[in-house]
Amino acid sequence: MRRLTAAFCAACVLCLSATPASAASGVSIVRQNDPAADLIGTQVRIAAGLDRQSPAQNGLAALVAESVLQTAVDNGTPLRDAIANDGGSISYEIGPHDVRFYLEGIPESYATTLGSFRSALTRPDFSSASLARARASLNARIAQSQQFPLAVGLQMLNRTFYTNSDAGMPPLGLPQTLAGFGSSDARAFFTAYYLRGDAVVSTIGRIDAVAPNAFDSLLTVLPTGSSAPAKVSIPQLSSNSRQLIARRDIPVPWLIAQYKAPDIHGRDFGPMLVLTSFLERTLSDVAGVPSLSTPPQAQRGVGAVYNFDTQPASVVVFVDGGGDPTRVFATALTIVNVLGHSKLEGDLSDMKAFAIGRFLDESTTLRTRAWLASIFVRQHLGPDYTAQTVAAINKTTAADLQRVAVRYLGFPNIALVLPRDSQQNPSP
Repeated sequence: MRRLTAAFCAACVLCLSATPASAASGVSIVRQNDPAADLIGTQVRIAAGLDRQSPAQNGLAALVAESVLQTAVDNGTPLRDAIANDGGSISYEIGPHDVRFYLEGIPESYATTLGSFRSALTRPDFSSASLARARASLNARIAQSQQFPLAVGLQMLNRTFYTNSDAGMPPLGLPQTLAGFGSSDARAFFTAYYLRGDAVVSTIGRIDAVAPNAFDSLLTVLPTGSSAPAKVSIPQLSSNSRQLIARRDIPVPWLIAQYKAPDIHGRDFGPMLVLTSFLERTLSDVAGVPSLSTPPQAQRGVGAVYNFDTQPASVVVFVDGGGDPTRVFATALTIVNVLGHSKLEGDLSDMKAFAIGRFLDESTTLRTRAWLASIFVRQHLGPDYTAQTVAAINKTTAADLQRVAVRYLGFPNIALVLPRDSQQNPSP
């Protein structure tokens, strides 16, 4: 594990470079040249996420992003299809603060891929026909997301976690809210928030096959300037139990607990990484599943996730109730409670090694590496995310773990996603 860490860090630091956002453009450019990669991946972060929506606009950020992918380029072909025809792909995520587009493709046609995306940003199609296609795509994704208990639980928790913005609203909106938006709404949102200020273009792969100007000029079609989040106030939970419940067509119950967490700056970042990895490993042992799972996060049965890329940051612990729900749920909350009230002593080298290995294991894809670099640069840190993360973990002491556990892992909000009665007692 340690040999892998050293080699990985050295390679990453040498190939990373970043151009800070200039006063003129506002765009930070990050490059990770990886000659061994077969593809190139680019994440584009624009400050047009959930917190730019008013309460009445839930889903508008997603509708605008989806409409960009529906915009015709290359002789009338929708952007998504045009990029696929060039051997690539494009997708997006609506985050609490940003919309994050991700492009991936082969080096031979990547300049064309970037050009197509730039063209769509220049003249996005918000016609009635384009919006209808966008709604249909979003409605399908919304329906699919309701099949994953973790996604359902997080949506409930985030609504109470972000109390001063719409950052906790459902990322894709709701079918009923999407139906009310027209061309003028989408165009107004795009005009107000698709700006160069605070944007990041983070690219990794065989980037030496593409002229640097293709990345540098990608967002110059957007206006300069920055935007501010919409000001709203979300009421706190009125119940003392801090517990939310939903029912879905699932076979077993799920528990999702959300805690406040330190952001990426400061001395608490490393200790929280260690604590999160320790929680996941311990819960995995109790539940009898591998500690480093390969399935996507939404499909794992147990885990702990440190969302250090959001403000405020959070830690989410989740377990399904397969086997003995009472035991697994009780163990999950007991472990967190013990960490916050028991003094940790002894050698931490094993915990640190596991935390480093977990971080590296989850940082192998082009998409994840582009995302990580964009996070650190957006937070005005250096682009060498691996070196900084490993250093933060290695500096962690037992006293740090105790302090951070007491400060943050005390009072979670809890979401229970339960089977419907028909799932628990199926008819003969």
